[in-house]
Amino acid sequence: MADPAVVKGPGMLWVMSSISRPDIMDEKTYMKWYDEDHIAEIMETSGIHTAYRYKDVDIGKVDKPYLAFYPMKDLAFTLGQEFKKIRVKSDLLPGSGLCYDLADIDVRYVGLVGKTEYAAPKKESAPYLLLAGVYPSDDTLDSEVEKYYDEQIEELSKAKGYMRTTHFKLLYARSNAQSRALKGLPTTDAPPPEPPTRMALHEFSEEPDSGIREKLRTDKSNKVVADAKETEAILYKLVVSHGKKNFFE
Repeated sequence: MADPAVVKGPGMLWVMSSISRPDIMDEKTYMKWYDEDHIAEIMETSGIHTAYRYKDVDIGKVDKPYLAFYPMKDLAFTLGQEFKKIRVKSDLLPGSGLCYDLADIDVRYVGLVGKTEYAAPKKESAPYLLLAGVYPSDDTLDSEVEKYYDEQIEELSKAKGYMRTTHFKLLYARSNAQSRALKGLPTTDAPPPEPPTRMALHEFSEEPDSGIREKLRTDKSNKVVADAKETEAILYKLVVSHGKKNFFE
């Protein structure tokens, strides 16, 4: 269960998912539910006013290609009853109508650590997002992680189309098992996921060169990366944005 002492302040829900029942639900149905039912209801709450949906450019090759995230001023909203009442069952979904029966959904609660200013005045939601995550070793100092990201931002800021970077730390994570428990549904004793504990989101106005992502995936020259328990480098393309479209600006 999320710790109220930790889950608070500016941050976002970062939701990665895949369709687990392709025999009865296709992508079109899943996204119709997301946009017209689920996100529509979320936008009516008092604590979340912006939502984005992106898709992994490597869809078909990755575990969870669908991304939705929700920036908010105070993550403590996610611990209240209003948030917990958001429906996860819908007539738009087949079978039981319960999203957790049809999709594998991992949710990260991430707190905002810092951000850079836009390289040029923002005119639209970022068409591309490059996620650079790392789960540092137990021996790695926070200062080393900060330096690693500072150097990464300095390098990427020179790339064509670079817009801005926001930096986050993991506060809590849940998979279907914990999400079912949150909603008072029958669940299992499956452990919560252990995703990277630090992540940077690099916004781009156009698809960044493939070499940038490849370097993030394979370059072990930095000690933070070489010693890390896990790293990730994922490129997402914007599908749709909802609400006020404010991403910590």
